[in-house]
Amino acid sequence: MNEEVTWDEGSVARLWMEPRADDDKYSRGVVGVIAGSEAYPGAAALVVSGAARAGAGMVRYVGPMRAQDLVLQHRPEAVVHDPGDAAERLPRAQAWVVGSGVADYPEQDAAIGAAMASGTPLVVDAGALETVAKARAAGSREASADRVLLTPHEGELMRTLNALRHDVTVTEVRADRAGYARLLAETARAAVLLKGSTTIIASPGGGVVTLPEAPAWLATAGSGDVLAGVAGTALASGLAASDAGACAAWIHARAGAIAAGMTGPAPTVRRFHGHPIVALDIARALPAAIASLPRD
Repeated sequence: MNEEVTWDEGSVARLWMEPRADDDKYSRGVVGVIAGSEAYPGAAALVVSGAARAGAGMVRYVGPMRAQDLVLQHRPEAVVHDPGDAAERLPRAQAWVVGSGVADYPEQDAAIGAAMASGTPLVVDAGALETVAKARAAGSREASADRVLLTPHEGELMRTLNALRHDVTVTEVRADRAGYARLLAETARAAVLLKGSTTIIASPGGGVVTLPEAPAWLATAGSGDVLAGVAGTALASGLAASDAGACAAWIHARAGAIAAGMTGPAPTVRRFHGHPIVALDIARALPAAIASLPRD
């Protein structure tokens, strides 16, 4: 079935979690993050900030000391873990976000492997995309297809498909974004969030969700790391991967519009209105984006 759905604020409002009186930090969702590196510590802080500001009850971070220090500088409420310890005994989480900014750190790679093997829902970004997609294509699917969300941009989608022996160029991806997102979803048996000015979420089986065009100011370094954190929070709340991706993309776009000083009820506004933003501005605007959702 090749069903195509357009996502709007009503779709998000129906699904986005709201804490109950009897909730605690664990029942609200614990997000584990394996991201960042000595070379790219900022990715760790951005993913953790995205998850925390989107409403996770707790965020656990696994990574090298330099990245741990930066995470705690920005998010002192985060709980940090040594990668070697996490690889041997994975901390409990309702969802893991893996791959953003990871680089050549065997203990962290082992922790990502432990998260994959645990069967816990996964958001997979950047440096973990090829590893996870190849493993799932080969039949290693401890988490079901509706509990894994891959979040490539067009170049990463091309490279991941090439790693899976599908010969494709970026030009071809741009000409048929939904088609190639579907191809990766089918091959890896996972939902795929293809980032861009118009975000597409494809599911195995052919379903596609299309988001409204997002503000162009979101095209800034680290924006995708924040999005991965938001998606982790959505997945940890119990949403299916495609719904988590669609909700996260809508809220991320709305936060970008708020951070850029744009007005209006939806993420989509005229391209050249507003002002420049950086990734942490998006994270800081997430609570306001969530507060803007219509509630009964």
